[in-house]
Amino acid sequence: MHLLLLFFYFFRDFGFNAITEIPTVLFRHEQDASIVKFDHNELAYLKSGTFSGLIKVEYILLHHNKISTLDGGVFTNIPAKAIYLFNNPIRNISSDVSLAINTALEIFVNCSTLETLPSSHQTFDGSCVNNVFVPYVEIHSSDVMDSLKAEQGWDCSSLKWSSFMCSPCHRGTYDNNRACLECPTGGFYQDEIGTTSCKQCDVGTFVNYTGGISLRECKVCPDGSDLTKPAGYRACVCKGDFTRTHRFQGCQRCQTDGLNCSLDYRYLMPGFYWNWSFPEVNLTEYRQFVVNLQTENLTYLNTSIEYKHRMPNVFRCPRFQSCKNPNSDTREGLDGRCDDGYRGWQCIKCQEGYFPVLNSCTKCPHDWVVLLQTLILSVLVIVTFAVVLCLHSGKDPRQCNRSINNKVAARIKIMFGFYQVIGELTESLNGAPWSDASVHLDKLFSLLDFNILNLYTRLRCLNENFTINPLLRFKIGLISQVGTVMLACTIYLTCKVYLKRWRHSVTGELTAKLNKVKSRLYTFAIFFFFVTYTPTCAAIFKVLPTACETFDVVHDGSYMISLLRSDVDINCGALGNYQIGAYVATSLYVIPFPLILLYVLYKHRRRNVERQLPCNNRTVPVPDNDVSQNTSSMGEIHAEHYHEVPAWLDFLCGNYKEEFWYWEIVELLRKVVQIMLISMFGWKNSMVKLFTIGASIVFLFTNVIIFPMRDRFEEMLQIFSLSVILTNVLVTAIPITYDGYVPLLSTFLLTLDAVLCITIAGEAVVAMYRISKRAIISRRVKEALIRRYHQIAGPNEG
Repeated sequence: MHLLLLFFYFFRDFGFNAITEIPTVLFRHEQDASIVKFDHNELAYLKSGTFSGLIKVEYILLHHNKISTLDGGVFTNIPAKAIYLFNNPIRNISSDVSLAINTALEIFVNCSTLETLPSSHQTFDGSCVNNVFVPYVEIHSSDVMDSLKAEQGWDCSSLKWSSFMCSPCHRGTYDNNRACLECPTGGFYQDEIGTTSCKQCDVGTFVNYTGGISLRECKVCPDGSDLTKPAGYRACVCKGDFTRTHRFQGCQRCQTDGLNCSLDYRYLMPGFYWNWSFPEVNLTEYRQFVVNLQTENLTYLNTSIEYKHRMPNVFRCPRFQSCKNPNSDTREGLDGRCDDGYRGWQCIKCQEGYFPVLNSCTKCPHDWVVLLQTLILSVLVIVTFAVVLCLHSGKDPRQCNRSINNKVAARIKIMFGFYQVIGELTESLNGAPWSDASVHLDKLFSLLDFNILNLYTRLRCLNENFTINPLLRFKIGLISQVGTVMLACTIYLTCKVYLKRWRHSVTGELTAKLNKVKSRLYTFAIFFFFVTYTPTCAAIFKVLPTACETFDVVHDGSYMISLLRSDVDINCGALGNYQIGAYVATSLYVIPFPLILLYVLYKHRRRNVERQLPCNNRTVPVPDNDVSQNTSSMGEIHAEHYHEVPAWLDFLCGNYKEEFWYWEIVELLRKVVQIMLISMFGWKNSMVKLFTIGASIVFLFTNVIIFPMRDRFEEMLQIFSLSVILTNVLVTAIPITYDGYVPLLSTFLLTLDAVLCITIAGEAVVAMYRISKRAIISRRVKEALIRRYHQIAGPNEG
């Protein structure tokens, strides 16, 4: 209570009330007030005798009003030390005023507006207030000091013994209820003293430092700024296509597709990607800068007015929908966000719980579905190999026509070639915008991709460790080739030891059985090598240095990374040993394998020419002196007197005309060269597109003109296959300007692929039906002949 009374006793505050007039009776009975405040009002005129009752007053504060003239008698008999009249448009001070005031009184005015000075023989002090000098008031009460500071426009400092020196805030500063602060950098200045806020610079101008004291210090905002808007708490807002990395410096042009700079900083648009995980960039600092830039008041931090690191480069996502980038203009979304199910560089990879389908990520089915699909696929693979191993079952050794099994094998080869090329093409597109219908179709027909390593992609749904990346494919591809040779040799040696030691076979019988085992093993090995040659070559090509793609991850190109094109999770900098192995495998496997096959086929053809037999004849008669003269009761020559052409050779040339005995090697090279270019250089390379289109056209028209196959249906099937490949290549190579065509074309392509597959599968089913039917008829005929033989032989024996 004592402090409150003391405060009321000393201090009379009428400031900031829009007062236009002071009644003359207000202070008639007021004798004890030492400080009277009427600042920041609307006073235009002071009447004589207004302050006559203040016999103990020391300071009268009348600054920041509209007083233009001081008449005599206003300050009569006033014992004040100082009267504040600055920031008033005072033009005249009458001589009566100077006669009436105390000689110790000091008046503070703005001299720039004075037109006349009073003429008087009496001396008094008058001080001109400017941006350097402001008057001070000595206060002997902390309550009065607190009130002055709370009333805004004043700043106080402690002296001693509860004394304070207070003064209005200087020009270039303002009061924030606690202290006088400099006007912030940006569009602010203050050319008056004792104010509670800063003035704004003209539109399109700003002060590049704190404490601006004049409108003349407001300079035009730097290049790239929008000069039609106030600067605010920055060096003006940037134009729409400009951005900044410093709050109070110039704006730079965005210059990069995929960025939105409408908020003065860069943030990602949907369909684009950038990466902040490299040492040249700093996401934490950029987030702080963006949050600070969004702060349009004095709470922004001076420590985060600039982003000092480099900006990451922006890349267009191969699949637009994968890079959604929601809320990318906020602190949490600045780094960019992939769509659900996607992750990694350019949002190409699938998250855990998803598997790839046509470069789209599809949610994994239930575990039992994955296991059932894997089991079915495994059974199909085993059955396919078993059918090939039994290609000669039921074949009459003297028959010169092709067997149904051989025809089935020819259809399977066409299907292998088609899906190996198309599968590699679709895999190389890395997120092409396939339609939803296409993705569903691919789920249905994904069983038809005869790249064995691709058959088990869904196993990752059971465990992420089952993911087959290019490095694992490379290892599996090489190990499987070496392992197949070792397995075949082991089986052959085991059979030889078994027949020799435990079955005690005679030399002729042993040789015949071993030859049969050897033929089956050769057939298995050649078929396995033939089927896996293309995907193994692709696995080798995909780890070569040319299969890597270099990215400028920093905007100015100062930092680059090299990633494996087929798996962007793999950094090519760590592939030294794999790349050496790939070169070795290319020289020892990729190049020699087709040459060895060509040599074997040539040698076989040469032997047949000498014997005047076609390449695709499956039987060769032995010399006459080796043929037994015995005949069976049915008049047939024993099959052992014919040397049967090996099934593994017949698999390669059995479906081609005699003059095109080498054509399977040509087809093999066609697939490998196309896959090599796509795997090593990617589908984005224009030369790869040009060569792939050219090769597809050349092979298509070559097949149409020369008809290398013996069977017309197989030739039509091959031409259809090459036509579909060419259509796929053309559609994926030619840019589509209208997005509405993408679903239609992608569905059309997969429908063509499905039709071809259904045609081949249907023919295979029909062929298997014919085989079964012929086997049943053959068995019935054989049983009938045996019964007839016994019927005839029975009476004769009797």
